[in-house]
Amino acid sequence: MDNTKFTNLLFDIACSAVTCDGHIDEKEIRELKHINRSTTYFKDIDLSKRLDRFLNNFKYNADQTINNILDHTKDVFLNPVEEMLILEIVLRLVYADTKIDEKEIKFIEDVRSCLGLDDEMIIQRFGEIDFLISPKDEILNSNNKKDPIDTKSLENLYFSAEDNKESK
Repeated sequence: MDNTKFTNLLFDIACSAVTCDGHIDEKEIRELKHINRSTTYFKDIDLSKRLDRFLNNFKYNADQTINNILDHTKDVFLNPVEEMLILEIVLRLVYADTKIDEKEIKFIEDVRSCLGLDDEMIIQRFGEIDFLISPKDEILNSNNKKDPIDTKSLENLYFSAEDNKESK
């Protein structure tokens, strides 16, 4: 994804993480400002203006604002580094006030569902956080739902390739 577009998306997701529980804690705002000062994640963004605009949108229609951002996240192609960065920012902001409530867990699960990261990568980076990892039985069931492989088609494909090799 283009760097400017990703920076804007990351900032919108970060703001959503701060507001998703319906309460904007000063510790979360401080963490957002700390991330802005100590990293280049939000470079070229006027933090105070964008944050004010986001908070105004949030006041008028909180759920719709967050849902629009999640929908946009689902629609864009993100590489694994961008996806890990999104999770890192969301977790840092949600944990900034040292308490996590059900709305924040739901938001993290919604963000996680927009990403293509596998559980092993997440565990290696963040450890085993229950609400970030798919339950084992869900993984097993999803693996069993795969379409069966048509072995006849594979055989035909293999023999067609062999025939082409021999004819050259």
